[in-house]
Amino acid sequence: MTTGAGPGAATVIGTSWMRKQDFQDQLLVDAMRERGLTEIPLYARDFPERTRAMQRWIELAPLRDGPVRAERAPATDTAAVAAAIKARARALGADLVGATALRPGFVELGTELAHASVIAIACYEDYAKVLDGPDAVDLEAMRVYARCAEIATDLARYIREEWGYPALAHHNGGTQIQAIPVMHAVGFGELGKHGSLINPQFGANFRPGFVTTDLPLDYDRPIEFGVQDYCLTCNLCRNNCPADAIPAAYITTDGVKRWLIDNAKCYTVSRFREEYCHICIDACPYIHKTTRDPERRATYKTYMAERKHDGYRTPKSNRKRG
Repeated sequence: MTTGAGPGAATVIGTSWMRKQDFQDQLLVDAMRERGLTEIPLYARDFPERTRAMQRWIELAPLRDGPVRAERAPATDTAAVAAAIKARARALGADLVGATALRPGFVELGTELAHASVIAIACYEDYAKVLDGPDAVDLEAMRVYARCAEIATDLARYIREEWGYPALAHHNGGTQIQAIPVMHAVGFGELGKHGSLINPQFGANFRPGFVTTDLPLDYDRPIEFGVQDYCLTCNLCRNNCPADAIPAAYITTDGVKRWLIDNAKCYTVSRFREEYCHICIDACPYIHKTTRDPERRATYKTYMAERKHDGYRTPKSNRKRG
């Protein structure tokens, strides 16, 4: 289960190039310029509920860090510390929790973090929303991101104030952490063809938050349950992608297969339409494949029947079903 405890205070200098969001993303800006766009269509439409959810992680940004209690709690039993942190994260609402050593490849290029470990949390996105249309899926994603920001913020505060160790929250309101490599390292799942991590319980329907810290605790390990082999022959995400952004071929990095998504193509449906996309995740059978959950399986079958009716590569629409 564990690989050891944090090695103590050290400065990690990031080596990972991280794609920025929205107008900070040069690839997106260039694609907008080519199309004569001054606004991102996905976010230009008035959607107050989504705006409120997104505002929440902006509000939490100033609380990412804070005062550290002067007296440190005993933390020599690193397995017990890890158990306590996981219990706290779950009590706050996390569905998944794991920890690993903070490595340069997990940190944004040039960023210095004087922490030894990174704790990952994740929350499940309700898959049933796929039957309520793209706005429902969009709002659920933003709501879960906001919840992850709250949990990461509270967990970092708990470590600082109750354990007496530095801790910094990372979430949509501000992060220097490369999400997928960390989630893979802590055992949240395997990397799928659609470029997202697949968890045996939640498929790819979850969102993350992180905390970096010097608190000594035991680490988790990556898991394997057949995803990468399955993705070699499964093309459901690829065949459903309206932008044809998912490749058939892959590269291998440190023994992990990686299908490199064509982001420029992806943006044509994921940013340049008013409706939220998410189709590659919605069409992934791992939402029920491992758990064999009958309710999720029924939802998946209904959704895929809709995809067949509309045309597998057809973008989502907010039209009324029926």
